[in-house]
Amino acid sequence: MDFYKTLGVEKSASSDEIKKAYRKLALKHHPDKAGGVESEKKFKEVNEAYRTLSDPQKRTQYDQFGSAGAQGFGGFSQGQGGFQEGGFGGFSSAGFGGLGDIFEDFFGQAFSSVSAEIEISPAQAVLGDKVRINVGGENIELEIPAGAQSGTTFRFPGKGRAYKGGKKGDLNLTLKIVMPRRVNKEQREIWEKLKEAENRKSSWWGK
Repeated sequence: MDFYKTLGVEKSASSDEIKKAYRKLALKHHPDKAGGVESEKKFKEVNEAYRTLSDPQKRTQYDQFGSAGAQGFGGFSQGQGGFQEGGFGGFSSAGFGGLGDIFEDFFGQAFSSVSAEIEISPAQAVLGDKVRINVGGENIELEIPAGAQSGTTFRFPGKGRAYKGGKKGDLNLTLKIVMPRRVNKEQREIWEKLKEAENRKSSWWGK
């Protein structure tokens, strides 16, 4: 296996370039994110390449002796049921040769994300509206576009829970259109007019 090719870098790549390439590929092929046997295999190869090329001494040996010299460098051991120590069931970040930061960023972002459901009226959905909500003591303004549908999610980066280094995850607000259970006389008249208009058209939207 060509470790440089695995990481997608040139043989003259700097340590920073190698680390950057590794972080990108590790997140892309992480089995918990991508899933599947191929992703697990690719993730193992990426980690093995990084463990070698990120260590100056091991990299020198690899450059001199190639894959044969790299066989003794170590890496993941795979047994029945998945990866063994440092694997995906109760992993230890120390067993991943630099993956600690990757996992902290990946899972930190995942667990710091906040999801909430916002109930709106049919009128707000049809005509659009601006609503203000308070999340963690911070006021968030959500602009609902005209013709909004239930299930539409709006993402607010950096408005979720705090994690590593004071960074914050995302806030995800999902719309839910709530139909009124009771209406007064004026509201009933409006709904009856809408129903009549609907009956005169081929659809609610008059298409």
